[in-house]
Amino acid sequence: LKLMNNKIILIFLTCLVFVGYAQAQTSKAFFDSVIKNEDNQEKAPIALPHVEPEDIVWCKTIWRELILREKINLPLYYPTVPLDGRMSLIDVLMSGIEKSFKTAYEEDELLTPLTIDEIKQKFGASTDTLWKRDAETGEMVATPVVNEIHTDEVKRFQMKELWFLNKRTSRMEVRIIALCPIREYVKDDAEGILKRELFWIDYGEFRDILAKQKVYNFQNDALRLSLDDVFLKRYFSSRIIKETNPYDNRPIQSYATGIDAVLSSDAIKNEIFNYEQDLWEY
Repeated sequence: LKLMNNKIILIFLTCLVFVGYAQAQTSKAFFDSVIKNEDNQEKAPIALPHVEPEDIVWCKTIWRELILREKINLPLYYPTVPLDGRMSLIDVLMSGIEKSFKTAYEEDELLTPLTIDEIKQKFGASTDTLWKRDAETGEMVATPVVNEIHTDEVKRFQMKELWFLNKRTSRMEVRIIALCPIREYVKDDAEGILKRELFWIDYGEFRDILAKQKVYNFQNDALRLSLDDVFLKRYFSSRIIKETNPYDNRPIQSYATGIDAVLSSDAIKNEIFNYEQDLWEY
């Protein structure tokens, strides 16, 4: 009888533990633990192997354009406002510049720093004067109105890369050097869609915050990649728009359009691929 009583007490205590756990773990807490996964905030970027300059026997600098309307690139554009712990790439970069004291630059050489106010001006942020009539005096009073920036206007990115042959590993490797958001907008006094480079960032400087920011996974909500993973694993679509050349590094669009521009872009890509392949004998 005493043994039976002990078993009943043990079962009762076990039930209390499960009931207490069920009450403590609310539906929202469970959802957040799976979807948002706060442990991701402690994630550090994967360390890239050190490369000695003397081990690089061949290299080429190229510039790519990422059009965020393409399906595989949509996780870089959405959400346009923070949602379920996710942010768009431009919002992450702006947050890093404004809150984490990261540096933005005027050009892809990463020489001339920009302030956050200068960046907002490129976004079209300005202070307009709105004249309103004072209800008491009847006089017209000037009221300043600040135009907000719209980060959802960034629908393209440019990427500067260095492709190089590493003789120590006997492999063609690539490092992303810089990123540049491109703003697309319209103006009343201009026809068509205008494009403007906003700023350039040193990709290596921003990797710590990119590694902490999750992006949407088309296959699995419980296994999301970080923004840094997207770039390192090449989960994006792009086209080559420029390579180093003797004509002031002119872009392809300055001398080719339409199908000719596509063929020129593919020719640069094939040149890099074939250089590595031609070093081997089969």
